[in-house]
Amino acid sequence: MILLGCLLGNCPISHEWLCRWIWQSKHGNKAADKPDKRIYLHLKHAKRRIKRTNQKDNRVIIPNRVPIEKRPKIVNKRIRPTDIEVDFMMAKNHNGAILVMTNRATLYTRLHKLSNRRSETVIKAIIKTLEQADYPMHTVTFDTDLGFANHNEVAEALNVDTYFTKPYTSQDKGTVENRIGQIRRFFPKKN
Repeated sequence: MILLGCLLGNCPISHEWLCRWIWQSKHGNKAADKPDKRIYLHLKHAKRRIKRTNQKDNRVIIPNRVPIEKRPKIVNKRIRPTDIEVDFMMAKNHNGAILVMTNRATLYTRLHKLSNRRSETVIKAIIKTLEQADYPMHTVTFDTDLGFANHNEVAEALNVDTYFTKPYTSQDKGTVENRIGQIRRFFPKKN
């Protein structure tokens, strides 16, 4: 009946619904899905189709985030040992992480093993580690990981300015990324 309605130009099924049904059949494990499991191969492009709508991005936004473009230009010169870059070095399957904090000028790197990546845990580790420095810090640069969501606590405790890189731009904090690459030789991800 539905097929006849579609042939007459009065189709109650949208193409979005049809594509969703095809992909659910492909990935479904029910007995009812078995006959239709390979039907996706008959599509023009046998890959996942992304629905293009005006939906809002559901990622959490880090509050009071200051973009890296507003960071003082002196930080790029690497002449003062008071600017820090922070990132995570992830373990295999994201089971555990090491917090890596690198000084941009001296390349002095501090590591802190984390039990989890919750923001409270991460921020306490950053404060505890950087408080022990012999000199006051000026800036700390993070990436947009939610583990750094409570960056205001770091700013208050250490009296520093915090900045965030753009998403998916590891070159914005190349110093710490390079150090992570060096550390990986001693802590390979496959272990």
